[in-house]
Amino acid sequence: MKTLFYSIIGFLLTAKNTLALSLEDFDDEVFRPDNLPTLQSGNTSVEEKINVLTFNIVEIILFASGSIAVLILVIGGVRYIASLGNQEQMDAAKKTIKFAVIGLLVIILAFAIVTNVIDIIYRSTV
Repeated sequence: MKTLFYSIIGFLLTAKNTLALSLEDFDDEVFRPDNLPTLQSGNTSVEEKINVLTFNIVEIILFASGSIAVLILVIGGVRYIASLGNQEQMDAAKKTIKFAVIGLLVIILAFAIVTNVIDIIYRSTV
């Protein structure tokens, strides 16, 4: 992910004749560390940092798995359309769609449960 980001930034910086983006413009208009989200106070506790880090890791995992479930749902739909009336292929595509929807529901419920549990833990430590 870092390499992709740096490749895009490198492309933008080297293509300044076409995009007119210099390093100074990038610093002024794109990269503004004062606008990046941070914790509320400068003196944060270790528990708060761990809670935020845990929530971010869990959120990334759940969003990635949700994206994969949606991709599998789309693949199942394409397989269903491409079956052209073949009953075995239609049944296999229906199973794929059914399990993708079940997986998506499980992921949504897991996100809700994890968010609430982390919120309860966070409130108890603050």
